Amino acid sequence: MINLDEVIRQLTNNAEAIRALAQTISDEQATWKPDPESWSMQEVMEHLYNEERTDFKLRLKWFFGEPSQRPEYLSVESIRQALDGFLAERQASIAWLSALDAPDWNVTTLLRFGPDEAITMSAGDMLLSWVEHDILHMRQLVELRHGWNARQASPHSLRYAGEW
Repeated sequence: MINLDEVIRQLTNNAEAIRALAQTISDEQATWKPDPESWSMQEVMEHLYNEERTDFKLRLKWFFGEPSQRPEYLSVESIRQALDGFLAERQASIAWLSALDAPDWNVTTLLRFGPDEAITMSAGDMLLSWVEHDILHMRQLVELRHGWNARQASPHSLRYAGEW
């Protein structure tokens, strides 16, 4: 059984943790990548901002029969713009979730991801995946902070801090 108040608490706390991880980052650190295939912290935040605008809440609205157009992806010019956008969108998401009246978390739909991939999901699957999505990207932000710190420490060692 889904406890919506607990999920809302987790989404709220996740947003605060993301704020703490991203708010004091310099522009240089925000755009740094450990390798060409990795995302920068700014790209992670841009993704979180756009997911908050165009994915989880919007898809849940579709589950519950609220038709709405999917907004276009927005590119950001800075990590601060992405963070501010994400936090504003998260606040709107929390307000929307808080206003739900006895939603059916077992309602399902077929979600298509391109021409050859589709999965059946419940509204509960989507809601709980939203919380997990935050956690996965918080881990990514922490890994990027660690990589940056290790790079900045050279020629010194971070070994005393413990094993990564």
